[in-house]
Amino acid sequence: MSLIVSGLYIYPVKSCQAVPLQASTVTQSGLLFDRRFMVINKEGLFLTAREYPQLTLIDAKSVQHGLVLTHPSMSNPLPLEIETFTNEYRETEIWEKPVSANITHPSANAWFSELLNQPVELVYFGEHSTRFTSRRPDQPVAFADGYPFLLTTQASLDDLNKSGPQINEMERFRPNIVISGNEAFNEDTWKRIRIGDVIFENVKPCVRCLFITLDPDTAERSPKGEPLRTLAKYRLFDKEGVTFGVNLVTENEGVIAVGDEVEILEYQTPYAYTDKR
Repeated sequence: MSLIVSGLYIYPVKSCQAVPLQASTVTQSGLLFDRRFMVINKEGLFLTAREYPQLTLIDAKSVQHGLVLTHPSMSNPLPLEIETFTNEYRETEIWEKPVSANITHPSANAWFSELLNQPVELVYFGEHSTRFTSRRPDQPVAFADGYPFLLTTQASLDDLNKSGPQINEMERFRPNIVISGNEAFNEDTWKRIRIGDVIFENVKPCVRCLFITLDPDTAERSPKGEPLRTLAKYRLFDKEGVTFGVNLVTENEGVIAVGDEVEILEYQTPYAYTDKR
């Protein structure tokens, strides 16, 4: 069975709901429009659904000049037109690393402040924003946690769902690229892959946190810490944490689509996990 792309997703606002796509443009810093907006507090520190689960219920719809955001608890939608943003930037911080972010609009700040019940701002990864990955300091990334692309596979999710007490949706793991047709966790062995005309490199396993215990449809946290608890039984990566999926960078730009075949260009010896299931 050949490997194919079975899902593509972006998250225009950091921590918002997944936006499924049939095709997407690959840029060096991520899929086009992925994690280009972020909520920050008065000190310039980024806020995510780890502390504010309601952020996961933000729905982002693309329009001609930007986005329209909606949320179940907000009576009015929030239109975001990039051409109305200021030319001003402010210093923010992601994981103790500074990044200069484009100030958006007072209406956006007011909308998010009402949603989170505290003074916050919405910022944009603008033309003059720069940020780079830690293991590949020449590789850019926008507001994603660490790397521009996250790849998961359907087989690995199926394996997890057979191992634990609950059925987990793929959206819980917030991937950009989902692959079908492989055996569970084969992605650990893929060093370089080609999708369409785009070549990706597997940099590291993706270490997961409490975020994956949030139901993407309700923003409610699993009372039993699932699926993190189940993954900890057989996906504990040395001292770094529990993993699911792999972080990628790209060697070139192009367009990828659902249904594209995936070619493994180079393999690697994966980390030897201890299975305590």
